[in-house]
Amino acid sequence: MKQFKIHPAIGCARVGNSEEFYLAPEQLGALPIECDNNTGQEICDEQGQPQRVTKFKEADNLGRIKRQAARFRIFVYDKDADDSQQELKIGDKFEFPLETSTTGIQLVEGTVTDIQWTVHLANKKSAWYEFQETNGQHGYSPNFPLRNASVTEPDRRRQLITDPGPRTISGAGNHAKFSENDGTAYPQSFPPDDIKPYAISTLGEMMVSEDNSQHRHLVVLGGYGHAGYKGEDGRTVPVISNFANNDGWYDDVSDGPVRALIHYSYIKRYTDAKGKPAEEKKHSSYQVDASAWLLVGYPRYAPEIEDMVTMDEAIYDLSVRNFAYEPAMYGVAPFDRKNNQPKTLEQQQLWQSESRYNPDYYPRFYRDIWPILKRPDVYSYTFDFDPFGGGVPHNTGTGGNLDEKALSQAPKNGQDPNKQKRQFIYAIMRKPGQENLYTVPEDLDGIFADKYHNSASKPRLMPMLNGNNPLTNTSPDKFFRMTDTQLFFLEQWMKGKFINECEEWDEDKTQCENPWAEPPKTARGIDRGVLANVLGGAFCPGAEVGWIMLNPAIYSESYRIHQASYQAGGLSIPASIAIKDGSSAENFKQGLEPGDLTKYMGLPWQADFHECTYQNVNVTYAQWNNIYLDSTGDTAVTDIAYNIPWWPAHRPMVIQKANEGQFYWVSGIPDNNAGSVQMVTDWVELGFIKYEQDAGGNYGYFQEERNDKALGPQVRPGKRRLGGRVKRSNNND
Repeated sequence: MKQFKIHPAIGCARVGNSEEFYLAPEQLGALPIECDNNTGQEICDEQGQPQRVTKFKEADNLGRIKRQAARFRIFVYDKDADDSQQELKIGDKFEFPLETSTTGIQLVEGTVTDIQWTVHLANKKSAWYEFQETNGQHGYSPNFPLRNASVTEPDRRRQLITDPGPRTISGAGNHAKFSENDGTAYPQSFPPDDIKPYAISTLGEMMVSEDNSQHRHLVVLGGYGHAGYKGEDGRTVPVISNFANNDGWYDDVSDGPVRALIHYSYIKRYTDAKGKPAEEKKHSSYQVDASAWLLVGYPRYAPEIEDMVTMDEAIYDLSVRNFAYEPAMYGVAPFDRKNNQPKTLEQQQLWQSESRYNPDYYPRFYRDIWPILKRPDVYSYTFDFDPFGGGVPHNTGTGGNLDEKALSQAPKNGQDPNKQKRQFIYAIMRKPGQENLYTVPEDLDGIFADKYHNSASKPRLMPMLNGNNPLTNTSPDKFFRMTDTQLFFLEQWMKGKFINECEEWDEDKTQCENPWAEPPKTARGIDRGVLANVLGGAFCPGAEVGWIMLNPAIYSESYRIHQASYQAGGLSIPASIAIKDGSSAENFKQGLEPGDLTKYMGLPWQADFHECTYQNVNVTYAQWNNIYLDSTGDTAVTDIAYNIPWWPAHRPMVIQKANEGQFYWVSGIPDNNAGSVQMVTDWVELGFIKYEQDAGGNYGYFQEERNDKALGPQVRPGKRRLGGRVKRSNNND
């Protein structure tokens, strides 16, 4: 019997204040896909390839950002298969298990007639605990601070959740909205109508789209990017004082489960009252074997610039080490699928205890290695690098540290002229346990130790980006590092155990340097491609979602969120409040509810987004972010701090104007708390960054669609500090 699974397993929609929309990209660093806004169907070019977005805002209206819709589809799997290229369509015939009162469960041949989709989105930010960097990753104490702490009654606490209830639709062309007062019997909860500057009466909408091959897709749009404030005393003049926790605020990002029923018809054969054979057309339905999840995040202003670690790479690493996702690379010898299929919890725990990386695994250079090495150089388009402040990209030219031609050459015939270059790069990559180190350890992993011993010119560890907690002295995590799996790739590459696809492939080599050039055709490829455009760290708190995504407990299998059952209107609240009347509290063993992924994020999202530029990171002591030398008389130690960027691919600081140089991206929005309030309204005026050719014929990442009329002219770095130089603060500092 076949299995039926929704893909992508985790989709990503994005807010915008326009009714117009496009579809989410399904491959790394790709532009989103143009679609028909009436049907949700993708638009293809003459070659049958997806037509890419050219404008992110409405025509002739630079203050209207289009929304990004997430597209879901159902794939058909053979028994025990781990991937599929077959998409379910209307009219397909399959065997379905049917339970009757007389025969029990039997298999019937059914013809697919429709797909019934159900989506439930919610926003739990206002009802959740405060975000305090890495605190909470391993649970919350009974006295952990809450957002809106004065709301202590369980019923009132639940009213802080924006919960429109589930929506169910079927049939091509049908629509539904996640809106307030739409006639649903579900006990909805929405923010007060008088929050300012924007009320929130919907979390978005969804529609069923059908293509020419009778594939029925679900297309889901999120909210309009609205955020509003109403103080406990009734004040409606917006106030923001913290990058993540602001009482009285609501916003309309969300997340939640995506489920589906496959409707089918079948022929029931029986003997009639006269003893003659008879048949009757009947109808039934089958719940898909694997449901999905939707994230709704803020706009991706530089969609083609790749994050240093993508969410795909983060979850790929988690899946490899916890769910036997790639047994040829990680598992138990002989590193095949047959010996790496733990079924029960006990088997999985034993597998995890005995598993390791395969020392004979050969990563591919352009798929696994080069993306790690090339990304920092692109960030020069969105970050004003200070060579003495942290993070200038390596020299990528001929003979430079990151010379592609040299680094892509695998050893041949016993000759390895580039071994020393690979060793140096691997030595300066930040390893586990080095998250609080600014420069390489003195022995430099045994590489060139004499050259850098006791030297002030020791190389900095890479990547030179902020970690999960460069703010407080509680569990410092100052600098970012690659995933364990990425570091394994680099180690194998350093040893010369890697493959250069362009030299090894016998088939057409036109795409060997870009394995993501074509849209994925498999279910697994779509899972990975969608999440390749979501930030995978650092998480302070993050972009679309945060460190909760690194917890294996939230997954039922690789890439797939474990979903909970829940009562209508009874979504869980913090345990410290729930205990008062036995209300539902968060329980990962039971699964996740709508709103359980985005509730950890900044409130409103515009405040954290405004401040995610760079951070003053103190490197005087490894285990302290904040030091107070005057109070100890410790005058012998120099207080050393460096400005380190957060996510140049996700939150640009500067942009490159064609033929004009660099300018502050958020010029016109001040770098203070008032600027965070202004960002609540002015995020729609900011420009998008695209890879294109300038008037001089040079290719690069240049800004388009900025509303200078609303924000004023942009200024250059060093002229004025307008936006982009905000040091995050914390209530406990």
